[in-house]
Amino acid sequence: MPRLDNSIDIKAPRETVFQYVADVAARPEWVKWTKRAEVTSPQQKGLGATDAGTMQVGPRKENVEAIVTEYKENELFTRRHTRGLELTDRLALVAMADSTTKVAWSVEYTPPMGGLGKIVDLVFMVRLLDQLMKDSLTNLRERLERAR
Repeated sequence: MPRLDNSIDIKAPRETVFQYVADVAARPEWVKWTKRAEVTSPQQKGLGATDAGTMQVGPRKENVEAIVTEYKENELFTRRHTRGLELTDRLALVAMADSTTKVAWSVEYTPPMGGLGKIVDLVFMVRLLDQLMKDSLTNLRERLERAR
């Protein structure tokens, strides 16, 4: 399972950043590969909350469903896909000086299409997904710092 790790510092309080990143319905606003997202469980946030949506990496669009597997208010948020691309993403937030928050984002996934998918991943997908993560974190920072 390939794993990508990226982080960014955002000039906003950790609580503000967490409320935004833990809001699955807001993901299309900042996550570059999320084209649609909606909460499907009665609870909007927290451990066990579920969602469904559409993601796109490169030309491939895929319907996905996910469940929150870790949730520690203002600190940690992890989702695992239960349908579609096998993927787990984890956002960890650390409060720093001057109301700055470090957001560390890790994504682990299994390339689709078996053996061929592994080759495509090595040549193309891992670099594309890494760049999309970096662009997404930049989007996140811009949205939250502009809102201040």
